[in-house]
Amino acid sequence: MRHFITFLILSISSSIFAQKMLESHEWCGKKHMFLPERVMNQQDGRSDSIDILEISVDLDLMNVPQVKAYSTLDIQSKVDNITSILLDLEGLTVDSVKTGLGQHLDFNYSSPNLTITFPDALNSGDLFSLIVYYRGVPPTDASGWGGYYNTGGYTFNLGVGFAADPHSFGRAWFPCFDNFVERFAFQVSSRTPVNRKCYSNGALVSELEENGVLERTWRIPQTIPSYLACFAVGPYISYKRELQGEGNTIVPVEIACVASDTNKVKATFQKLQQALDVYEYWFGPYQWNKIGYSLVPFNSGAMEHATNIAIGRSYIDGTTAFETLWAHELTHMWWGDLATCSTAEDMWLNEGWASYGEHLFTEKAYGTSAYRTAVNANHLNVLQNAHVNEGGYRAVSGLPHSLTYGSHVYNKGASVAHNLRGYLGDSLFREGCRAVMGNTQFASLSSAELRDKLEVATGKDLHDFFNDWVFSGGYPDYSIDSTEVFLSPVDGPTIVRVHVKQKLRGAPQLHQNVPLEFTFLLSNGQRAYQTGYVSGEHTVLEFSFSAWGPQPLNVLANTQSKILQARSDGERMLKNNGGNNFGDAKFNLTVNALGADSVLFRVEHHFAAPDNAGANPNGYVLTNRYWSLQTNGKNFPPGFNAQAVLIYDGKGQADQLDRELFAATSPAEDSVLLLYRPGAGHPWQEWSSYTKLNLGSNTDKYGQLRPTMLKTGEYTIGKGVSTVAIQQPEPLGKIRVLPNITMSQPVLVQSEFPVYSIQMINSEGQNVREWNFEPTTEIQLNISDLPAGNYWLLLGGKEGHAVTKLQKG
Repeated sequence: MRHFITFLILSISSSIFAQKMLESHEWCGKKHMFLPERVMNQQDGRSDSIDILEISVDLDLMNVPQVKAYSTLDIQSKVDNITSILLDLEGLTVDSVKTGLGQHLDFNYSSPNLTITFPDALNSGDLFSLIVYYRGVPPTDASGWGGYYNTGGYTFNLGVGFAADPHSFGRAWFPCFDNFVERFAFQVSSRTPVNRKCYSNGALVSELEENGVLERTWRIPQTIPSYLACFAVGPYISYKRELQGEGNTIVPVEIACVASDTNKVKATFQKLQQALDVYEYWFGPYQWNKIGYSLVPFNSGAMEHATNIAIGRSYIDGTTAFETLWAHELTHMWWGDLATCSTAEDMWLNEGWASYGEHLFTEKAYGTSAYRTAVNANHLNVLQNAHVNEGGYRAVSGLPHSLTYGSHVYNKGASVAHNLRGYLGDSLFREGCRAVMGNTQFASLSSAELRDKLEVATGKDLHDFFNDWVFSGGYPDYSIDSTEVFLSPVDGPTIVRVHVKQKLRGAPQLHQNVPLEFTFLLSNGQRAYQTGYVSGEHTVLEFSFSAWGPQPLNVLANTQSKILQARSDGERMLKNNGGNNFGDAKFNLTVNALGADSVLFRVEHHFAAPDNAGANPNGYVLTNRYWSLQTNGKNFPPGFNAQAVLIYDGKGQADQLDRELFAATSPAEDSVLLLYRPGAGHPWQEWSSYTKLNLGSNTDKYGQLRPTMLKTGEYTIGKGVSTVAIQQPEPLGKIRVLPNITMSQPVLVQSEFPVYSIQMINSEGQNVREWNFEPTTEIQLNISDLPAGNYWLLLGGKEGHAVTKLQKG
């Protein structure tokens, strides 16, 4: 399931389908503020004593929103002396309960609990059929996401409720054991007007039109849990095609849409074959009778009902803008539908893996570079926001009910799946995933069971990985403290000794047995990759190179992000002077002179505290992050001249960016310093040449540090007594902004001396726009798309810097 939550209401209305979409972390941040926890009076262990073999639901939808229905449950006792059954059914009226032979049964119904007494006790192996007759308007979840919908000529369900407890929400329209472990064959028979067809799980087994009534029956013989059962009724036709499955099998596709949407369906799903190919490659053959989607009027995501995914019609718009949404849902046909998390606390097994499925689809459709971009963007979002929005650095397993569909589950879950691939390598990762899916078909799965099954399939001990990444929160950060090169005599190899340091961000323990990849930059301009296992705070590794081959000039850690860590980075081969924005690394570079034909520039932004003990003789108060600048060798080439823009920001929440630095000192910015050291083992010193630029007041905890004459090494932000003459912004002569109060027309910026960059900062201190250009004294800026408010324009030029205010009406 992929969800974009609109807003929270206590009753559903058609207006929900036209609102702004929010991401999962926004949903979780809002949900527990407005919706109280609901506790189901549900017994544990029902599936241990009774097995529901099949549920058949007959739905009369001729007078919607009212529904009249009866459900037949075929059950089998697993133990002796079972005298009653407790079913879940919410918010409806139960008229009667009968046996399959028509005998009335005693029952007690207090929503959501329906207790039915058997005429005689059931013993182990006994079969029994019962029929529940009920009616009413099925409920929609209190969050607005999940349950029953009747709007705009469509009637459909979504199988989970975000506010519901348990989240499984099959009970909204049929009696069941509403949990993640009970699985049953399922059938739906519907009665609708002839112009409104019903689609459901599995295959259409019968269709009859008579006296203006359309009767259709769908059946899926494979067992599914209650939340994956579905129906969708609307003015549909079937868009059908066939895909080539693994082993020369044919996989039918059936998409329920209105006739006018067929061209959009064809265009939006144009890469469906590639999606099937990549998921079968990694996870094994497709096990269901068809790939199915029903387009519904819902603007808050999609729901992975087995073989009949409900997806918002607005996302099937004839473009590929939302293709990762339908790809996410298709991944669920393995992770979630074929193998289902045994409890909501392990929802990352469903949603984290489906989110990772988006990345695998991106890799298949657009290549490795696009895959890495998607993976890194997702992980950066997790690093910066997940712990803030969800109350701390959490493990992906064992999350509370209120965070079942949050960022740790979806986004960090995807990072964990990616890291598992990095730990195992592609070959074993594929072998392990296919084995897990092969022996967990139509069954439930826990995190511990996933670990154990992967270990059997791959022969790898994964206890450390699961302890560090699945059952614990936070992140490690890896950096190279130092390297030593040993030249052997005659024909012996060159030995490179690498000292690796591990730090933590919100994690309870140092990670163990991590297969970390190292990139060696060679004298011939090529790269060599070797992997070593890292454990604990310090690890020393040795790598060998032929004495007669290209020699290593420098070594970098984890440049291909095979193991995601508490770091963001950027790398570029610089070939021209001018601006380079490394947004992920929060580093803006301007090159004045290269000093060579090209220069490799790599910047790493570590979300880990810089070394303090023994490295801080001046007693600076340090922030909890730092940057590392690297190139081919130990230093940039002679003649290299560049400057940068670094933001200090204490406005965030929890431990975001520099909030802890200002919280430990004061809001005052007078003592903010830019600190530098060449590398590990060196003390932090104030950088000798930089400009500090306050944005707004001197106590708003936000501003810029602009170092010049950059060197390789480490940079961080601190507070203390300055030992250098910090430059203040030098005016670029007279600055004019025409008009300085604007509505929508372009803004003309004029300066006495040439400028080559402009940054636009809003009243919250956020960098909302940035321009880099050839030096000029006049430039026109189009800001028509920005909201009204007060802004600052930060101008940069060779002669210095300037700040001027701009108001947009």
